[in-house]
Amino acid sequence: MIYDLIRDEIKGFKNYDVPTIECMYKMDANETPFGLPEATMNNLQEIVKSANVNRYPDPVSLKLRDKLAEYCGTTRENIFAGNGSDEIIHILMNAFVSKNDCVVYPVPSFSMYKVYSQIAGAKNVEVALKDDYSYNVDEIINTINIFNPKMVILCNPNNPTGTTLDRDDIVKILKVNDGITVVDEAYYEFYGDTVVDLIGKFERLIVLRTLSKAYGLAGLRVGYAVSNSDVISCLNMVKSPYNVNSISQAIALSVLEEGRVDEKVDYIKNERKFLQDGLKEIGKLKVYDSKANFLLIEFDDAYYVYNKLLEKGVLVRNFSGDKILSNALRVTIGTREANSYFLKCLKEILV
Repeated sequence: MIYDLIRDEIKGFKNYDVPTIECMYKMDANETPFGLPEATMNNLQEIVKSANVNRYPDPVSLKLRDKLAEYCGTTRENIFAGNGSDEIIHILMNAFVSKNDCVVYPVPSFSMYKVYSQIAGAKNVEVALKDDYSYNVDEIINTINIFNPKMVILCNPNNPTGTTLDRDDIVKILKVNDGITVVDEAYYEFYGDTVVDLIGKFERLIVLRTLSKAYGLAGLRVGYAVSNSDVISCLNMVKSPYNVNSISQAIALSVLEEGRVDEKVDYIKNERKFLQDGLKEIGKLKVYDSKANFLLIEFDDAYYVYNKLLEKGVLVRNFSGDKILSNALRVTIGTREANSYFLKCLKEILV
């Protein structure tokens, strides 16, 4: 059988499962409810035409990296563009992690850390969050001292909990970790705090960002890493030649040229408070504070609630089968219409 030939590291492997489910309100994937900026939409035909799709794309995304560097307050040499931050995590593993190297990351957190480190043949060391889902910094530092990992990954704000790690705590970890420290800032715009400015001080710091969340380009798959130029050179050694397609580069550049997304981010943050307040009024659940565009909610029977919501046309993230989050659901902050309908449905289910 073909499975007899598969690598030992991925025998019995379970990849990230993305269900395709019809629904009225899709609130499961931390996407923005907003479409492209009006100016980009109005010029979309010209933007696509300028992409010259009969030619291969710019292999190193020069114009896009220049704009991202301007946004981050760095230079082009500090930016690496990828096909979503997922691809960049994979590239990081390919560049730095050898078989049996140790990779440390929190749990619960973004599941692709485990997926890509397992594919690399690494030894995964998971550090549990505290009962309130805050980071256990002392345990992370203790784990680093014991295992001397090749890579430590910190998701800030953390997905799916929405909890954060203070800058001072990240610095503590950077000071004790001799390997690579990856700080995943996918939800940075909703939080506002960053460690991008520390890449000159800590040469093994890599910050991950994405245009999938606040900028609403999830369907185009544009992510980026910010680090010192030597790290960026290492990533370029192992990336595919044309990893970000022409249309994604062109539309991403146009969206960034439209400026920051403060107004849309403020809308989401206001709706997050609206939804959190509404959930607390319902009772019979526990909702956690979040600095991202989603909320984690615990129920007595999350699987029951999930299916009842689905019957009413609302799709949220279900964690059934997860040893830590089995009674939790994650809901993406949507429009006032979607959020109000979600609250109405929950009241009917729980009250």
